[in-house]
Amino acid sequence: MTKEGWVVDFGGLKDLKSWLDTMFDHTFLASADDPELELFKEMDKKGIIQLRVLPNVGMEGTAEWVFHESDQLIRAKTNNRAWVSAVEVRENEKNSAIYKLVD
Repeated sequence: MTKEGWVVDFGGLKDLKSWLDTMFDHTFLASADDPELELFKEMDKKGIIQLRVLPNVGMEGTAEWVFHESDQLIRAKTNNRAWVSAVEVRENEKNSAIYKLVD
């Protein structure tokens, strides 16, 4: 625990917030196997979009990917003292997914 008694100090999560902003704020997500990926890469190169390629951009796939990426970051920052147990991602109020560790 931190000196304040927290598992992880929210002030220490700036790297995670920055990574999330870089990956998802005003970006275009495409799956790694998208048949139009080369077109999207060209659009990214021209500055038309800010392309991010994920293994699977469906809500379930994105939740799983964000879970594993953020878990690695948290474990590294805390020397494996803390970890991510669940992630919820939202596309809008009607479309979301949760990925969590199974007990």
